[in-house]
Amino acid sequence: MVDLNRLLDGLDIQIEPFAICEVRAGAGLVLENANSAHIHYVLEGAGLARPAEGPDITLTPHTVMVIPAGVRETILCPGPREVALPEPRCRPIPGGWDWIEVGEGRGVMVVACANLAATHREVRSLFEYLPAPLVENVTGEAAFKDAFQLLLTELAFPKAGTPVLAATLMKQCLIVLLRRYVQDGVCRAPWLSALEHPQLGRTLAAMADHPGRVFTLEQLADLAGMSRAAFAHHFKTAFGRPPMNVLREVRLRRAAHLLARTDLPVKLVASQVGFESRSHFSRAFRAYSGQDPAGFRAAATSSASTPGEPFLLSSRAH
Repeated sequence: MVDLNRLLDGLDIQIEPFAICEVRAGAGLVLENANSAHIHYVLEGAGLARPAEGPDITLTPHTVMVIPAGVRETILCPGPREVALPEPRCRPIPGGWDWIEVGEGRGVMVVACANLAATHREVRSLFEYLPAPLVENVTGEAAFKDAFQLLLTELAFPKAGTPVLAATLMKQCLIVLLRRYVQDGVCRAPWLSALEHPQLGRTLAAMADHPGRVFTLEQLADLAGMSRAAFAHHFKTAFGRPPMNVLREVRLRRAAHLLARTDLPVKLVASQVGFESRSHFSRAFRAYSGQDPAGFRAAATSSASTPGEPFLLSSRAH
């Protein structure tokens, strides 16, 4: 059970705008930030979001994406592939924003991008445990659309009190989103359960921060300040899976990130995420992603090296 009112009462919001992105037909934009979660809101046009793993996601006006730190997501505007991607055009606009134009096609998708910190009491981030980008369409949610539009205007033309008002408006937007996941105390998003159980949140943070470390059930229980039996019970109740299964998922997700973004040998990737042998890692990764590590890396490299290569946008672009 998650008490949404109690969760929201302890929520502290900070938002840092950095870009309005205009992605034209045939072009793409890679979104990533190693240090914090970020939010992207489709203002107009349509396209696709392509995660490092998993199926493409359709983007239409009023689609909002919250992407956890360290996760790469590519947004694409459909159209003929460009022969070569021109240098992105970037110009500053009021409020600390950059206006970034990518591609030369006629069709266009416009996306507002900002860094987002949402800290809850003892847990360092509301999105610390988000297993994948949160994607919702808020077309029918006037409370979100109106607040976000006011937020954009306020950030574009800052005045005295803008940081406080921006945080209030962003909190309203998040309330609208979180309501979709918590109905009558029943939580559809296991990652939110960590906010109700800071002890369990500490174990998840340790998994995410040190995926290559050897963890036993006893060690995780000690981090949570519980007995082994109590920890296993509370963890599975909160997250729907045993702790060692979640640890495995955290490690394999980190491995996918390393395979897609680095040239590290597969054996070294395996070691960095806590697997003692390449063969064991390869079997586990295939079960997780449907591809062996080499095939996954080849697919990721191919999608990022063809003509029309997506422009990389991390927290700020200048």
